[in-house]
Amino acid sequence: MWYKIKFNKKIIIIIVSIVCIIEIIFLIKNITKKDYKNSNIGNNISNKTLEQIEEYIKNISEYELTAEITIESNKNTNKYKIKQIHNKQEDKQEVLEPENIKGVTLSYKNGTLEIKNTRLNLNKIQSNYPYIYNNNLWLNSFIEEYKTTENKKIEENDENIIITVENKTEKIRYKELYIDKKQGKITKLLLQDNSKKTKIYILYTEITVK
Repeated sequence: MWYKIKFNKKIIIIIVSIVCIIEIIFLIKNITKKDYKNSNIGNNISNKTLEQIEEYIKNISEYELTAEITIESNKNTNKYKIKQIHNKQEDKQEVLEPENIKGVTLSYKNGTLEIKNTRLNLNKIQSNYPYIYNNNLWLNSFIEEYKTTENKKIEENDENIIITVENKTEKIRYKELYIDKKQGKITKLLLQDNSKKTKIYILYTEITVK
């Protein structure tokens, strides 16, 4: 009788252990699955096909970003740091650098441009800082152009996925949006002339897609 009870206790312990192992495996599997799912949405678009990435970019409706912009002209090179917000209510861009125009905020709402937080008038900004209010600086402008133009392509190399728009009638003929394949994030936008020389380089240091 004692041996029978001892034997039954061993069986019970083995069964309980097996059940616990199964539950742990099931729990780990669910957590891994959830983490994988989360890594493929929102601001991370790694491990997606070109078609999925294309649809993701085309469906971006709201974002907030910080960018460093380098503009090459015939005479000099100008650098800016800006914060940009795009949503259904308005489009807003604030200059963070350089210091002399820090705080200048451009707001587009209902088709109207409004300049805030500045002692500079519109004419002076247009004369001295013409690219600050240029539509080419806006990520959503690139997205809209990509959605509507026929001269476009999407390709990839070892490091990046590159989405290109071509407009033969503009001084800025080529626009290339880069997406880092490992990080799965939008990293930069290059605006180039007819000879494919980069005239405006936009580096996205922070970007949150909502």
